[in-house]
Amino acid sequence: MKEKIRILLEEAESLREASRFTESLKPLKRAISISKKSGYLDGLLESTLAIADIYRIKGFYDKATAHYSEVIEICEAVGFERIKADAIVGIALSLKAQGFWQEGLKKIKRTIPIYRKYNDKRGLAFSLWAEGGTLRVKGDIKEAINKFDAAKKLFGSINYRAGVAYSLCGLGGAFRVAGKTEKSMDSYIKANRIFNDLDDKFGIAYSYCGIGNAYRMKNDYSAAMDFFLKASKLYEDFRDIVSYSYTLWSMANIHKMQKDFHSAKNYLKRASKNFKRTKDKRGIAYCFLTEGEIEYLKGNNKRAEFFFMKAFEITKSYKFALEKCYAQSFLFILKTNKNSFQKEDIMLPPLLIGQFRKLGVEIFPKEIPYNIP
Repeated sequence: MKEKIRILLEEAESLREASRFTESLKPLKRAISISKKSGYLDGLLESTLAIADIYRIKGFYDKATAHYSEVIEICEAVGFERIKADAIVGIALSLKAQGFWQEGLKKIKRTIPIYRKYNDKRGLAFSLWAEGGTLRVKGDIKEAINKFDAAKKLFGSINYRAGVAYSLCGLGGAFRVAGKTEKSMDSYIKANRIFNDLDDKFGIAYSYCGIGNAYRMKNDYSAAMDFFLKASKLYEDFRDIVSYSYTLWSMANIHKMQKDFHSAKNYLKRASKNFKRTKDKRGIAYCFLTEGEIEYLKGNNKRAEFFFMKAFEITKSYKFALEKCYAQSFLFILKTNKNSFQKEDIMLPPLLIGQFRKLGVEIFPKEIPYNIP
């Protein structure tokens, strides 16, 4: 029985590495069934944890949390503390993806002493990477960079190249919003090389999107769109709507900057639909910000204010510090510059600039349209 379960787990892992996430569920479910019948606890925990990870990657956070909770319940009953930590980090990442970064951060911090107790460097590096991503959602960009860098170094010390690459992607995103475009580009290119060596299609798509965003911040919209289209094709192939949604939003912003409002709105509509499906509140707020910019540029100040206020309300409610600053900036520009055709840059209030810098961010809006990082 154990050998059969091991074969099924290896089959699922091969499918997962090929980014065939949905297909990998079938052997995992069979492994769970056999494990339960035979009483093989290790097989049951490993299979259930793997299914939870797949549901999380695909944006089915309720299903993911249910499976992670099942793992935790079993671990608590038999005293498997280290595996329990993996499930806790999984729940934390599911919470973070839906905007509940505070609760997610608390859970991640609970796992760090466990990984240290068992000298589990890979687990500890994973928790640092998860913490970096959660701090990014919080808006603490300075500390997010520190955590991603620490994760990269720890993954590197155990020669876990996939972990290094995902940490580089985390750094790329944090560097981008901080205003360090060259560092962002460099991080994503390095990650892309590793992912190509590993033939990790999910990672390749992720890094393509990052490279596209780095080009977008350089105002090289043609190159940016090329990479977004490469990422989109891969995301569509393995039906990933979580990461794909942000790619759609980035493409909408290119069209916004080029004043092609029709195309921008089409991409925004698709991104918003996906964000609502996955309950990604931060993604929804980003769509409202871009929608508001478009209305402002069309001269519809009241509609622009409506969307900026919607974004502000979400960011205030969920304490998304950076995105809240964007919403406040756009509202200030709107109220200061009533004529949408005025071309003058606007200096934000010193207090608001100070808030950006406190987060570790050196770029901020001076006009609309703004190429939101």
